[in-house]
Amino acid sequence: MNKKLLLTTTLAFVVISMFSVTINVQRAEASDTVYIKADGSIDPPATANITSSDNITYTLTDNIYDSVVVQRDDIILDGAGYIVQGTGIGSGIYLAGTSNVTIQNIEIRGFFEGIYLWHCRDITVSRNNITENNKRGINLYEDCNGTTIYRNNITNNDRGIEIEDGMHMIYHNNFMGNTEHVKALVYSTNSWDNGVEGNYWDNYTGVDLDAGGDGIGDSSHVIDANNQDNDPLMGPISFFDAGTWDQVTYYVHTISNSTVSDPYFNNDDMIVGFNVTGPNDTGGFCRVAVPRELLWCEDIFDWTVRVNGTSVPIRIQEHSDYSYIYFTYSHSIQKVEIFGTGVIPEFTTWTSILLVLTVLTIVMAICRGKLLKTPIH
Repeated sequence: MNKKLLLTTTLAFVVISMFSVTINVQRAEASDTVYIKADGSIDPPATANITSSDNITYTLTDNIYDSVVVQRDDIILDGAGYIVQGTGIGSGIYLAGTSNVTIQNIEIRGFFEGIYLWHCRDITVSRNNITENNKRGINLYEDCNGTTIYRNNITNNDRGIEIEDGMHMIYHNNFMGNTEHVKALVYSTNSWDNGVEGNYWDNYTGVDLDAGGDGIGDSSHVIDANNQDNDPLMGPISFFDAGTWDQVTYYVHTISNSTVSDPYFNNDDMIVGFNVTGPNDTGGFCRVAVPRELLWCEDIFDWTVRVNGTSVPIRIQEHSDYSYIYFTYSHSIQKVEIFGTGVIPEFTTWTSILLVLTVLTIVMAICRGKLLKTPIH
């Protein structure tokens, strides 16, 4: 073999070897289990794709391709819309013996079980997409109490939720496409609604024949001998962030057999709006819950709902925190506008104070300028 050929072969071998090592290193970094430790530290510190500035709120900064193990109490794990992705084994989010932890805004998929809780207290699971896990979406195992599970999409798992024991509050979730939605292994009595609305079950066979309709099934959804949803939803539930005032975030939510898209809140025009779509010439319904501190009418008869610019008949129910508005329409692509007569102030308290101080400063400056120009006799 001549020297030139030998040099070329050697260089090629080195390049291929370096490329192989690079790939292996990248895979190792991407597949490390992430730990939020009891002392507040994150491990591994450089490649975890989680950050925290106060050791209370831990926020994902990118997707994670392995498990997240939480060992610290009194924290919020916020996915910021990112994904925790598995390879069919293990748990996506794992908690053992922890308390007062919130898991929110994460897509958890591709594990043996999405969320595993063991001997935990006061856990909140909210606004997550828990999907395509080989066995369980959520596993509440052995003496977990005080768990609240709400505003989640629990879809296309073998089993949506498995409960060994304890008492839990589970409402405003969408259970769709799971082989089995819920399995309670031993005696366990849970609350499956918030007193007004429960969960959406794609295998619920009841009807809504109330006068004018209200989006809630007329009969309970029986889960087992000890568990039933007394207020099952007639369509999937969805939420949107209407804005934050004085550090309070307001959510509008809809129950509908339509696809709801492009939601918005306009406080200048006092409107909540969104689009609804469905198979042409079929019947659509929507029940909208609007926070009463966000948008309201002093008289319930002043509410107006327009579908593609045309006012439609509505049914109103007022509760302490929400106005519930129910209406129907024929499916196609429809624009929905809901008009109130009162709206949350445009400016927050601090903004208003700053505005007043600014005006006072300007007035004082003007007055001072006039005094300086006044001749002294």
